[in-house]
Amino acid sequence: MMTIFNLSRAALAATLLAVAGPAAAADADVPASALPAEAFEAPTDMSHPVLSPRGDALAVLVRDPAGRRELAIVDITDPAALKMNIAARGRGHDIYSVRWVDDNRLVLWMGLENESYGDHVSGGVFAVDRDGDHLRELHARWIGEPLHDGSGDLLAYTSSGGTCGGNQVRWHCEGGFHMPVRLDIRTGITHPLVDPPLPDHPQRWIIDGAGKVRGVLTEDAGEAALFVPPAAGGPWKRIAHYDSTKPGGGFGIEGMGADGRLYVTSTTGGRGDADTLRTLDLATGELGPPLVSIKGFDFRGRLVQDWTHHRVLGAHYEADADGTAWFDPAMAALQERVDKALPGLVNAIDAGDCGCAPRVVVTSWSDRQAAQYRLFDRKTGEITLIGNNRPAMQARRMAPTTFQRIPARDGLELPVYVTRPLGKGPWPAVVVVHGGPFVRGWNWEWDAESQFLASRGYVVIKPEFRGSTGYGNDLFAAGLRQWGLKMQDDIADATIWAAKQGLADPSRICIEGGSYGGYATLMGLVRYPELYRCGIASAAVTDLNLMYDIWWSDAGDDWKNFGMRAMIGDPGKDAAQFAATSPIVQAARITRPLLLAHGGLDRRVPVEHAERLRAALEANHAPLTWVLYRDEGHGWYSPANRADWLRRMEAFLAANDGPLPSRP
Repeated sequence: MMTIFNLSRAALAATLLAVAGPAAAADADVPASALPAEAFEAPTDMSHPVLSPRGDALAVLVRDPAGRRELAIVDITDPAALKMNIAARGRGHDIYSVRWVDDNRLVLWMGLENESYGDHVSGGVFAVDRDGDHLRELHARWIGEPLHDGSGDLLAYTSSGGTCGGNQVRWHCEGGFHMPVRLDIRTGITHPLVDPPLPDHPQRWIIDGAGKVRGVLTEDAGEAALFVPPAAGGPWKRIAHYDSTKPGGGFGIEGMGADGRLYVTSTTGGRGDADTLRTLDLATGELGPPLVSIKGFDFRGRLVQDWTHHRVLGAHYEADADGTAWFDPAMAALQERVDKALPGLVNAIDAGDCGCAPRVVVTSWSDRQAAQYRLFDRKTGEITLIGNNRPAMQARRMAPTTFQRIPARDGLELPVYVTRPLGKGPWPAVVVVHGGPFVRGWNWEWDAESQFLASRGYVVIKPEFRGSTGYGNDLFAAGLRQWGLKMQDDIADATIWAAKQGLADPSRICIEGGSYGGYATLMGLVRYPELYRCGIASAAVTDLNLMYDIWWSDAGDDWKNFGMRAMIGDPGKDAAQFAATSPIVQAARITRPLLLAHGGLDRRVPVEHAERLRAALEANHAPLTWVLYRDEGHGWYSPANRADWLRRMEAFLAANDGPLPSRP
């Protein structure tokens, strides 16, 4: 049993921040330009506030004085005397995620969040009572959502064999398949939720809140299909299928609603169309009418469930900034009250499993404000600050970010995010290219790298080039098989636009990115040396053919044989295009200064990519600065390495993008 602390409302935030460690207490009026790189990349002081199902307690992760993350439970039943207890510590690890199973028991994930990729091993998944008792390790391949049938069990998955990986949206096993099970968190015993025979190549199981398997999405050789189980014996029934390598026409599964309906995202594939949130009839495979449609944006988000009353209350979504579409009038009215009380912020509401908690948790953020956590009393409107995840990052000292759409040279509309330094431009600029590339890159929120660069006097231009998702079918489809071609032209067009707008000094612009963004940085120096004074590339693809040939990357065979050929190109049929758009082949054209970095343990883009390019550039006596983080993978996990990278970028830009401007 852990010690319980009685706290006044005024003292709660200070106490939690004190528990979180010395960095959290920093409240000096320090200009952002004086903050070191470590301040921008330090682990967050507080994170993951989650309201208990009935709304009487808050689980939140805080840092102890040694820097490890631990689980605190805050009793919020009496606003005049809030109580907090440290319910669990990581036993040498960090607790990096937490979820309520019921009102008394939680599941938490442990790992080493502050170490490099090489040391970033899992510490396991555990269940614990809210008072800290009965800590038990859970053994399953992957732990999913709590089941909402009163059992206190969890949805989990076990592997039938092969090599598995994925996330909540997609869990894939090469050479095997995954099986959904019911996990009893008191005994650790699992019970299968489905019995063979099963459809081949299962990718996503569809399971309702009571643990009943309602369907499965399969994918093989570029074809996806939705099957539902037989009523009594017999084969599974296919009710829908589509070509998963082509944009438009298919659907993405959001999940089973508390109302028993399957929610999906779908687009008709027509010109200018975007994904909308709909339902899909599991009896017929037919799509329902759009429920949430956001002009100019695909629906990307998650359902807000009322498991107590078997309702879907609404859906969180991403537009330029995040928002919530409420189906429930009471929640819509609550959102209006919260937004009026906290203007200028995105305010995400957690009202517990019933949607009826008397005090809700509000997570607020903006482009200049890192996340803050509050309680909002529905009856009185009183607001209690719980804490901040980055208290040293003072909003008034941060740089603003704007969103707009600009035309590419062929008229296609490109979304662009711009983070401006305080003061007046034009400024030296860094054009930042996101990875993926077939993902959404950016959002209107506080971003460590953008704020760091802006604090040093650089305007940051972040284009969503063709191939990016989240902005409608046209933008995504226009990027197919356009690596180094029209995708690269879009980045150049955004660069030229920023200069014409008086944002970027055209004589002082550098390009930077990681993964695909690193590739685009290299191709930017190849194709547009007149635009960029220098380039900064990390974890970069340098050889398109090597992506298909190297056997020890983590790309699966289905992706290599079908997805990559449809979206990037065919190494045989497109040999000439691959030669023209592979930086390793075009290395002699890279003459601008380049900062090139890679992780020695990278399995997504193996370090051989960077080593081959490094050899070619050194043979050509190109101006190259080489960095190898031997213990890192695809990106930098360690805060120390991330801060080191920011310092190296700062020094490289100062040397190659002109002198640092005067700071406000």
